[in-house]
Amino acid sequence: MTEVFNGIKTIQIHAQTRYPIVSAYEFEFLKSETEIQALLKPCTIYFILQRPLLYFDNVKIENGEITFRICDSSSSEPLHCTFEPSECGLGAPDEEILLDVQFYKKTPDTVPPFNDVGALRFLNLKRDFLGWFSPTKFLYEYLLGTLAATIDGDITKYLNYKVHYIGKSFSQDIWNRLTGHEKMQSILTLEDVISAHPNARAPFEICLLMLDIDGFDEANLFPSFEFMLQPGDVPIVHNFTMEDDDDQSFIKYYSPALEPRAAELTTEVEAMLVSSFKPKYNKIVFEKYPFIQSGTRSAGYTKSSLLIERMPAILSTDDHEQGLVLPRHSNDG
Repeated sequence: MTEVFNGIKTIQIHAQTRYPIVSAYEFEFLKSETEIQALLKPCTIYFILQRPLLYFDNVKIENGEITFRICDSSSSEPLHCTFEPSECGLGAPDEEILLDVQFYKKTPDTVPPFNDVGALRFLNLKRDFLGWFSPTKFLYEYLLGTLAATIDGDITKYLNYKVHYIGKSFSQDIWNRLTGHEKMQSILTLEDVISAHPNARAPFEICLLMLDIDGFDEANLFPSFEFMLQPGDVPIVHNFTMEDDDDQSFIKYYSPALEPRAAELTTEVEAMLVSSFKPKYNKIVFEKYPFIQSGTRSAGYTKSSLLIERMPAILSTDDHEQGLVLPRHSNDG
């Protein structure tokens, strides 16, 4: 008699950020840039966030080094930062570069030190654009280990964001999805500025973070799987044999049921995140998660989990917090 085995499948979905958090104001300018579009194109999950305004203060250029503080007008001690542009790919070591300072205040400083600065743009003497930093982008690249810089202070004080909304977009490019976005407009209109900075405005504080769902690992558990189940779990049991070459049931069971960027993965992650965070502006909070339509259970997976491999921020609501996740080679030590 042919022995019939029973098993379940579980899935761990992988996700990571591809670009720094950007303010709603910055996004209006960046979304049309071809390079930015290429980075954001794989992203299918987005967060609408808010934190007190970040800005550069006391910006100076001395002996080829740029020094400044990162502040947010809170009681947190500023971050004291130093870097050499040439060591970050912004011009050659012996090349003179121009610093274009973008101010929040209406009357800019004409000589250093520069204060109330929203962004620093770097140009060569031909005024060709070399690169730029906002405080958020500077911290993002430093934490990911892609920026040679020195930062003194508690960085985590500048990485806390409140989650207002979580959404998905895989039927159109994410920059098109977010253009004129109803929830974004509501948040910009209804949310008060939380910074004490005199030049803070909602488009500077409301910001976007995008996630790329870039693959998964699956586990196939048989003949025993009860140890994996928790109260409330409803197993999806797969039956198969391993004795008959003509019976493909085991191969079917042991083969991945989804493609690496399948729509079901994004649907699952959206529901998982929304049901955990319960953001204020999400009308549907997936109270019956994981029992949803077109998620990973529809592909035969009993349980799903999310592995975020790169998250240079601390995201929270009253119901949930997602901590900082950095690559091992980053400057987090």
